[in-house]
Amino acid sequence: YNGRVQRKRFRFPLRPVWAETLLATVTCAIILGAVWLANSYPWPIGIVNRYAAANNITVPEGGLFIAHGIAIPVLMAVAVGLIMTFVTKRTRFGRYVFAIGGNPEAANLAGINTRWITMKVFMIMGVLATIAAAISSARQNSSTNALGTLDELLVIAAAVIGGTSLAGGSGTVLGAMLGALLM
Repeated sequence: YNGRVQRKRFRFPLRPVWAETLLATVTCAIILGAVWLANSYPWPIGIVNRYAAANNITVPEGGLFIAHGIAIPVLMAVAVGLIMTFVTKRTRFGRYVFAIGGNPEAANLAGINTRWITMKVFMIMGVLATIAAAISSARQNSSTNALGTLDELLVIAAAVIGGTSLAGGSGTVLGAMLGALLM
């Protein structure tokens, strides 16, 4: 219901209720079907050994791995950082975000649809928060609705330490990530 209210508020086109219900049902069915399909087949045993034998690659005893391993969350953070750096530095959307952060009125006068860009930014932040929550709950082997409560000040401090201006319009993804690492 809230989605329809927000669409009406921001003057986006409204779909009929039956279409929204059908879309939600089909989306849930696709996700559940993909999870069911992925869990119904066991992983092949020895696939690395067969691939190595077929391509004359020697596999050391213990398998192919990095010594002591690199945590998957670290790899995910690097991947997200690279993607977001590309988006902010190399796309029109990234330039629009910085323009809106610097001066929303001037960006609006320049022809940037500030409402739409702001909504896209909130959507991206929702996806990133979901990834962070999944990693955090996997790390702790449990979850609660209070997970991450009172971390806002730490996040703001990390961004400021990384060089992001509180006034908006300047900063880098790498700087924010280095600030978070320092925190």
